[in-house]
Amino acid sequence: MFVKLCDKNILPLGELRSFKIKGHEILAVNVEGKIFCLDGRCTHAGAPLSEGTLDGEVLTCPWHYSQFNITNGTVLRGPAYKPLKSYLVEERENFVFIDL
Repeated sequence: MFVKLCDKNILPLGELRSFKIKGHEILAVNVEGKIFCLDGRCTHAGAPLSEGTLDGEVLTCPWHYSQFNITNGTVLRGPAYKPLKSYLVEERENFVFIDL
């Protein structure tokens, strides 16, 4: 079921944004005009990933520096070993919708 997350205009390129929607904490990021949405907490110790850093498609956790691929949530470097859940995204009339 797709639900509206936000207006695409509030997602500047390369900025990590956190949203709470229907009991989920979602991390949204605009990478070169494409929106990606993942779970908003690190799978290692629950750090808020919106406080992390983004270098290209590599998201680094702010607490223990696990790294994830922003396009699909896979772990690139531990200590995390479980990938982030990645959400399907649709853009409709400048709004971002995700499949919860």
